[in-house]
Amino acid sequence: MFLVLGAKTGKRQAWSLCPAELEDQLDFTHLPGDSPHGMADRRSGPLRSIAILAVFSTAVLAGGGCSGGGAPAVQVPAATPSVAPTSIATPTPTVVPPSWTPTWTSTPEFTASPTVTLTPTPPAIPTPTLTFTFTLTLTPTATNTPEPRPTATPTIAIGPIVTALGIADVGGQVNQPIGVDESGRPIFARSEEAGFILFVEGRPGRSQLPIGTVVFNPKRNDPAAQPDLQVQVNRALGDGSESVCDATYPRVGGVPGTILGLFDTVQFVADALNDFGCRFRVFPEPDFACTQDSGANLVYQNPSSTVQFCTLINDALTFPPGDTIVTARLRDIGGNAGEPAQIVVRVP
Repeated sequence: MFLVLGAKTGKRQAWSLCPAELEDQLDFTHLPGDSPHGMADRRSGPLRSIAILAVFSTAVLAGGGCSGGGAPAVQVPAATPSVAPTSIATPTPTVVPPSWTPTWTSTPEFTASPTVTLTPTPPAIPTPTLTFTFTLTLTPTATNTPEPRPTATPTIAIGPIVTALGIADVGGQVNQPIGVDESGRPIFARSEEAGFILFVEGRPGRSQLPIGTVVFNPKRNDPAAQPDLQVQVNRALGDGSESVCDATYPRVGGVPGTILGLFDTVQFVADALNDFGCRFRVFPEPDFACTQDSGANLVYQNPSSTVQFCTLINDALTFPPGDTIVTARLRDIGGNAGEPAQIVVRVP
């Protein structure tokens, strides 16, 4: 019996095969009804048994055998084109593919939860407070306290105004200043230390009271007993005698110097003012002035003046060499003093 097989090559061939060899030659990879699950079992199962049985039966009928002593070999004659092949009806196996149901595996979703981390707070450490205590210890020491000296007390001047303060020759000709010092005071230069006139003129101030004409106050030991004409020098004139008003012979003395611009009511100031004041004479009328103009007419040096005071600087009142500052102020009849005026007398 012939078995027509078309495996792998697609050609009609005849084999003489043992069942075992025939099994290896049979190709079950493309059997109808294979499924992905059935392909792995194509060498086992009913189909394999049916195929082998059919071949083996044919081989037995033909009376052949296998050279290996096993089952008879199957003679498979080669197919010729002139002979119509006879096909053997073989049962068609029905392969039922296994059913499979897809299984879905759900992936669990994870929800991120905030992680709370508890950080312990260390206990507060107290901050030390530094307290400094200072103890001041005063150690008494012996010091020499100087004797207090009187100081000038500034006041609002409502008294008379000094309209002229200057130097004139013995004949009454008024000298002109050669300049001013660093404080603006006029400087009068004299070639001799004596032999000239010192004069003061004034008029009423804001009080509108007439100028007092007292040049010497005879009250002794009274600091307030000061004259209306108040002239002082910062350097002693003559011998600088401290005797008050020693201006007559045979005991003629000079004038002590005082603190510049000091008119306080203290005794040594009052004594110096009275000592210098008693050397002056009052000229209440310009026609009898101690000064004259360029035409030899007796006049006040300042036409606005209402009174004039003059003194002759003689040998008892000589100015020392250098610069001496002369300060003068006036009081009205009410005792109100005005602003002082100053000049510099320069002697070589």
